[in-house]
Amino acid sequence: MSRARPPALRLYLWAVGLLLLVQGGVSLLVRAAGLDAHATSRLLSDPAHATIHVVWGVVVLGVLVLRAAETAEILVASVFGVFYLGLLALGLAVHHPFGLMIDAKENVFHAVIAIAAVVLAVRAGLSRRRTPADVVEAR
Repeated sequence: MSRARPPALRLYLWAVGLLLLVQGGVSLLVRAAGLDAHATSRLLSDPAHATIHVVWGVVVLGVLVLRAAETAEILVASVFGVFYLGLLALGLAVHHPFGLMIDAKENVFHAVIAIAAVVLAVRAGLSRRRTPADVVEAR
């Protein structure tokens, strides 16, 4: 018996959820050790930015761990993508919006993860097949 391949959206959510949680968590640990995470490595974020990454990592992974329906995965990916598109727009329009140290490399990262999330969410939404429970029978 062969197992079905996980949808691309689910694989993306696992990858981005883990990446954000680890990156944000390490950034906060470096800060807790008394170091400036953003100055220590350009891969680490300032505390406010790191906290946003941790929160999104927990939300995304929470949806996956709880084995929420595919609809919930599509919804979280859509909201996530729109949120990061907004952060990208802010980062391009304002230098360090809300005190977040968003520079060129962060803008590129936000563009990539946001566009990927939106594209995969739309693709998953369009490819969903109607199940018999979705079909309403006329009597």
